[in-house]
Amino acid sequence: MLPEKERKGRVNLTDKALKAMKPAPAGTDRYEVADAIVPGLRVRVNEAGRKTFVLLARFPISTTGKRKPRVDGKINPTRRTIGVYVEGGVTGRSNSKEGGDAPIGSLGDARKTARQWHELLSQGIDPQTLIAETRARERIRQDNSFGFVVEEYLKTAVLGPDEKNPLMRVGKEIARNLRVEFVNDKWETGQKGAGQAAGGKGKKRPGLGPRPISGITKQDILAVVDAAIARGSRTMAHNLLAHVRMLFNWAIDSGRFGIEASPCDRIKPKSVIGRKTKRKRVLSDAELRAVWAASEKIGYPYGPIYQLLLLTGLRKGEVSDAPRREFDLARKMWTIPKERMKMDNDHHVPLSDLACAVLQKLPQFERSAFAFSTSLGAKPVNGFSKAKTILDRTMLNEMRRAVAEEGGDPEEVTLQPFVIHDIRRTVRTRLSALGVNRVVAELILAHAQKDLDAVYDQHAFIDERRQALDKWAMAMRSIVAPTSGNVISFEARQNAKQLT
Repeated sequence: MLPEKERKGRVNLTDKALKAMKPAPAGTDRYEVADAIVPGLRVRVNEAGRKTFVLLARFPISTTGKRKPRVDGKINPTRRTIGVYVEGGVTGRSNSKEGGDAPIGSLGDARKTARQWHELLSQGIDPQTLIAETRARERIRQDNSFGFVVEEYLKTAVLGPDEKNPLMRVGKEIARNLRVEFVNDKWETGQKGAGQAAGGKGKKRPGLGPRPISGITKQDILAVVDAAIARGSRTMAHNLLAHVRMLFNWAIDSGRFGIEASPCDRIKPKSVIGRKTKRKRVLSDAELRAVWAASEKIGYPYGPIYQLLLLTGLRKGEVSDAPRREFDLARKMWTIPKERMKMDNDHHVPLSDLACAVLQKLPQFERSAFAFSTSLGAKPVNGFSKAKTILDRTMLNEMRRAVAEEGGDPEEVTLQPFVIHDIRRTVRTRLSALGVNRVVAELILAHAQKDLDAVYDQHAFIDERRQALDKWAMAMRSIVAPTSGNVISFEARQNAKQLT
């Protein structure tokens, strides 16, 4: 505690002196030290050692306040809290009266704020009122920030209250694209699949999240689209533009965010990005063989997912998010509820012996809500970007090993880029090659029927679908294990036989 004469007089305060101030003696509540540099600036120290900066000054009287001017018309000096001294804290300032707790990181910060308050008082402005108005404007700005509007859009129209069960079938993709590519800062290297660690190259593109949505320009949108084009992702560029266009249209229609026009209105995808081409990539026999072998090496949870994608032709999320209760191995049937499919009816997937064998090998957890999980079944697996990189690398190794065993040069082997959805296209193509009826093949992939068929043809073709998927599983066996040196038979064939 400071000597009595120093507590009564003004002291040339320093940060060192602030740190050395002792708590007020028990029963004295607090003591106060006045700064000799800035008039009216004081430090209060209570029994707990809490140090609070206050400013003693003649503050304007509010028309609704209880304080009244003196008979001579003058206003008595009063104290207002600037903030609490927190060594190394974030500079701040309180808009409350006594007891404010905004952190002040140094004596210099407190003196700066006190001088600003004196300047405002000389102009007849109450700092407390100005701070409240500034914070109110900031709240409005934040409520109209691009990041805030994106989250409102996702919650209202895309994901709904439960992100695990999005309103839109592609809701998770839309959410990821808007958040990762538009809202957040993004490290751009100009190389597809290369992040910040790519040899230290590239630069950070500031995200649009904090910006007011009314200030987002055509150039801001094009910067994101052009970055996708630069890294060779033209299909992604088309998707990004479509997703952000839907966001702005929703924001305008809602009438809540003060915008009447979209920065996307004059952007023509064909001119800016180029014609959107449909993907035609299908996997060859060698690649299918490599996918299966790589899946075995990768193991749970991603390996079995890739195998089921191959055997069923389902979408990635339909497999990866599957709860265990959907599988009935006794009936060899997988029933995906309509809510997960975003369809009017449940989707039934007849399971081949090989598919059942894959499912039988899955680990059992106490909390086994989800079949594919890294959290003991509590929630479904995610992180497919990294998993796909591992799959590609393992596939290439398997393809090179196979060529080497046949006496070829493994260094000449390359893996053409493909996305997970290309597996689905491959299954559909192979079903046609096996002579599967078009309607049956489309039902296997859960493609919606059109026009009159959707209304009048309610036949599920379950038996035909089972026959088709059994035929495809047999074809996969012959592709993966063309000789007696069978890749599948290691465990899958034996498990499959146990089910028959």
